Amino acid sequence: MDNNRAKSLVRRVTQWIIIIGATIFTAVWLGFLIFRDYGDIIRQHFAATVGLPLAAIASLVIVFVLEYSTGPIEFEGLGFKFKGASGPIILWVFCFLAIAVAIRLLW
Repeated sequence: MDNNRAKSLVRRVTQWIIIIGATIFTAVWLGFLIFRDYGDIIRQHFAATVGLPLAAIASLVIVFVLEYSTGPIEFEGLGFKFKGASGPIILWVFCFLAIAVAIRLLW
């Protein structure tokens, strides 16, 4: 197995492990909130207690799907060039901020 193919396989396995782990974490976290009698806090601050953590996970899934379908994420903007590990990180931040602003505007 050549080096590029091995790296691609490791990247895909890692992405799936993170997605599965994030799903399990979300289920446990929501179960904890629901069954530990935090209903009033959830109802009063739903956007903060449920919306923002799910926005973070949704941003992660968006970045992984884009990276999986198109390959390494690289882009330029405002005089900066993002490639390597910084590309997915900056894209995740932009996705998270966009979803958080949308939650704020709609809440």
